[in-house]
Amino acid sequence: MADIPSAILLDRVTLSHGARLLVEKADLALKPGSFTVLAGANGHGKTTLMRALLGLHPAREGRIAVLGRAPRAARQLIGYMPQERRLPAPQLTGRALIAASWHGTRFGLPGWGRGLADDLKAALSLTGAEALAEQPLSQLSGGERQRLFLAEALLDKPALLVLDEPLSGMDLHWQQKILTMLQARCRETGMAVLMSCHGLDIVRPFADHLLQISEHKLELSDAAL
Repeated sequence: MADIPSAILLDRVTLSHGARLLVEKADLALKPGSFTVLAGANGHGKTTLMRALLGLHPAREGRIAVLGRAPRAARQLIGYMPQERRLPAPQLTGRALIAASWHGTRFGLPGWGRGLADDLKAALSLTGAEALAEQPLSQLSGGERQRLFLAEALLDKPALLVLDEPLSGMDLHWQQKILTMLQARCRETGMAVLMSCHGLDIVRPFADHLLQISEHKLELSDAAL
């Protein structure tokens, strides 16, 4: 049987932002089905690392592989939720916004049909956002929008989910529900999760690994420790 490729593989990777060094000669291998929390002070490279995994930020040195492919070649297998999100049109409903991203469809050209309807229903159910999807985005709280944006990242059933501060704005109840759901998806589907989060105490019981960016290094440890 062929070896299953790592969900994320870094081989002697160096990342920088302009002249500023962020990560130097880092090695990393994360398995499919793993739930990893990414931590580090602001400005130390968390978002840059995520963008590199998406093929949006080139490595200065080394090799990055996502699910056995170059990052750009793996884009259709990755669900991504950025930290900051501008609303393209606040009067849009959550349903219309999410539908427009189905299978990478460009905004404004959703491929309506049974397949989209089924996938949309399943994604909204995962984040408890069914009722929210019918309301204009401008009328929702920050935490409610986050649940819709997470449903959007889950829409195409990604093999890797990359989440930049997805819990911001959510109350403790919804943070725990979302973390429970993500852990279950990892176990049940083999989807891998890489998620940045400032409040580590709430995340540790659900995650497998803690990935710390500090002093230009990546350090992987057991999340329970």
